[in-house]
Amino acid sequence: MVGHGLRVRTLEGPPSPGEAPLLTEILTRRYACRACDAILVVVPRDVARGYRYSLSAIAAALALWAYERMTAASVRARTSTAKVVGPASATRWASLRRWTRCALALFGVGPAEDGTMRERASRVAAFAASKAPLATGSVPWDAFFGAAFCQPR
Repeated sequence: MVGHGLRVRTLEGPPSPGEAPLLTEILTRRYACRACDAILVVVPRDVARGYRYSLSAIAAALALWAYERMTAASVRARTSTAKVVGPASATRWASLRRWTRCALALFGVGPAEDGTMRERASRVAAFAASKAPLATGSVPWDAFFGAAFCQPR
């Protein structure tokens, strides 16, 4: 393995629970394998491949939507930096359902196929919250901190 440079990656979401969402740039380190020419990218635990939002932001958003029963629009306002939302998305946020369906790849737990999408999201959020290093008793906060410790499959 040899160093193969640095790349900038943009992440979206709040830096900690209760704070306003930000666009954050992180440096990722790349390595090249001399034996097979594979390129490996090293990122912090909280970063999922191919997702704009941090795992912490995703887990907290699912918890707010499922446990706190917040509307999708208010969860988006707490998670996304987007100021302009199209008319079709003013009251809903498709990402919440997409993240629930992709929970196995994101967090290592697949929601059961029974129940509503919010009920499935609550199972995913509870799993992420169970991984929090220090439990606070608030599922959205614990899910935020526990998401980085989930092992995706």
